[in-house]
Amino acid sequence: MSASPPFPDETKLAFDRQILAALESINDGFIVLDTCWCYTYLNRAAETILQKKREDLLGKNIWEINPEAVGTTFWEKYHEAADAQTIVELEDFYPPFGKWFHVRVYPSEAGLAVYFQIITEHKQLQQHLHFLFHASKALSSSLDYKMTLQTIANLAVPHIADWCTIDMLAEDGSIEQLVIAHADPQRVAWAREVRKKYPLDRNANHGIPHVLRTGTSEIAPVISDDMLVATAVDSEQLRLLRNIGFTSGMTIPFVIEGKAIGTVTFALAGSGRHYTQADLAMAEELAARASLAIHNARLYRAVQQSRDQLDIILQGVADGIIVYDKDSHIIYANEAAARMTGFASVQAMLETPPTGIVERYELIDEQRQPFSHSRLTHARVLAGERDAQTIIGYKNTATGQPERWSLVKSSPVFGERGEVTMVVTIVHDITERILAEQRKDEFISMTSHELKTPVTSLKGFTNVLQRRLAKQGDEQGLHYLNRMDTQLNKLTKLISDLLDISRMQTGKLVFQIEAFDLDTLIHETVENVQAATTTHQLLIEGRTSAQVLGDKDRLGQVFINLLTNAVKYSPQANKVLVCLSRDQGQAIVSVQDFGVGIDQAHHQKIFERFYQVTDPKEATYPGLGIGLYISREIVERHHGSLEVESRKGEGATFSVTLPLLQ
Repeated sequence: MSASPPFPDETKLAFDRQILAALESINDGFIVLDTCWCYTYLNRAAETILQKKREDLLGKNIWEINPEAVGTTFWEKYHEAADAQTIVELEDFYPPFGKWFHVRVYPSEAGLAVYFQIITEHKQLQQHLHFLFHASKALSSSLDYKMTLQTIANLAVPHIADWCTIDMLAEDGSIEQLVIAHADPQRVAWAREVRKKYPLDRNANHGIPHVLRTGTSEIAPVISDDMLVATAVDSEQLRLLRNIGFTSGMTIPFVIEGKAIGTVTFALAGSGRHYTQADLAMAEELAARASLAIHNARLYRAVQQSRDQLDIILQGVADGIIVYDKDSHIIYANEAAARMTGFASVQAMLETPPTGIVERYELIDEQRQPFSHSRLTHARVLAGERDAQTIIGYKNTATGQPERWSLVKSSPVFGERGEVTMVVTIVHDITERILAEQRKDEFISMTSHELKTPVTSLKGFTNVLQRRLAKQGDEQGLHYLNRMDTQLNKLTKLISDLLDISRMQTGKLVFQIEAFDLDTLIHETVENVQAATTTHQLLIEGRTSAQVLGDKDRLGQVFINLLTNAVKYSPQANKVLVCLSRDQGQAIVSVQDFGVGIDQAHHQKIFERFYQVTDPKEATYPGLGIGLYISREIVERHHGSLEVESRKGEGATFSVTLPLLQ
């Protein structure tokens, strides 16, 4: 067949010039074979991939030109497409080219049209990611680094190497072959004997000794016979090396704190594959992860050596100490912790599943409400909180009475990558303190009830006297009675607040739940508070247009408290701003004043019972410090939140967020 024209007869090929031009412009290979398996067309990309000219292929039999392909997957699939007249698609490695191909074969009565792409980089990336994933799991699964490294070597063979060896630098400076892996166990035993017969030269200027000295990786994409000759110390070792048939290799160091402490070597033999810089990058990433695992294992051993001494110290601590792993399993506890949780020993506590410990009791909070397991401090830290603290009561399921109260604090322990690896929990017994507070609350409750009756009587008699003096026209007497009535109102509110606190602590605060219009409540509340103040103008901006499900009077109590506080703590200002809005299923009511402000250090404490902000440089405002505590409790029991934004001297904004009625 004449090879002078670039293409055979176009009519015979049934291609028009536009199709030919398109095929010539693509980057992937395209060939056409007739029914005799002879090339009738190939594009420029196919010439490049097959590394042969058109004139050397057109009219020639593909299997005669490529006899090494006979019997391969490519040969089988081409024949399958031709015999069954069906489209065939395959991916496989072709050793003569050292590349992976993705091939699609389209049959017709005239022969086969074959479209093929080189996917070597894609396949290598898949292999590397797969190997690194499983290697990383192995590295993190055990603190026995020798066993872990053996696992990694077994993973490497045969996926990315035919041979894998791991060598470590011993304390005396010698090089110890720690791991050797091959698909054939007999060859592994043989290789160990060869290493004994031919130990490494620690002063060699290449290979494992050189990598250990320099901390720099080595790669030999192609291992030539000259390299084997230069490496062998005698003819017998050269014969052995030639018998193995190494074709490519790379050695990568394990580096800890800037010093190489070992190496991993991957080698290919007889597979037709050769390592590239991408392979080296993958191997260096693996070595970096393995180095970290080895370093952690060594640190763990060092910690283990001093653990007994530390345990003696911790066992003598009166507080319970519990350490959880990232799966909430207890990995350490002292005797105090076991005793507080009702276990006979620490070992019995460690052998109990995570939920088994908390299920021994009915957990309650300070308000005697059920305490969900998700609110446990170690669970909150594992969920993302930096530090968590709470008070938990442990109720005896048989008697229903709280046996003990604990102040529980949890803090995270972070790994080198910033992830939480453990949670340390301190359990401090506060039973006596809680019982004392209960006695105090009972006293306050009893006293409040006792005060409520005479105050109510005084209030009634005052109203009677006000009506009589009004009839008599005694303006001065009415003035004094009005002042007395104002003080009685303050005393009544104080007694009511104290009773609310008592009810909250005992879980008896009752809510009358109904649906109501939030904007209407805000406008009514602002109107009532405005009537009682002449120093400030209360302004409303925006609207929520929201229906809320809750206790209208209790929430009104919250907004009255926020508004009166805004007036009280902004004596030099003349307005208070109330902003209404809604966002993602929530209604937001913000009360902003332009007064003294609150320092950042007090932002959370102001919501605690009886807490007052004191400043020696400023006048202390009167009050018991219970209004914000009651307000937050009411809002949170409506599944909302009460937060503050403020800076010293720049006013304060208290925001109430409530869920909309669904």
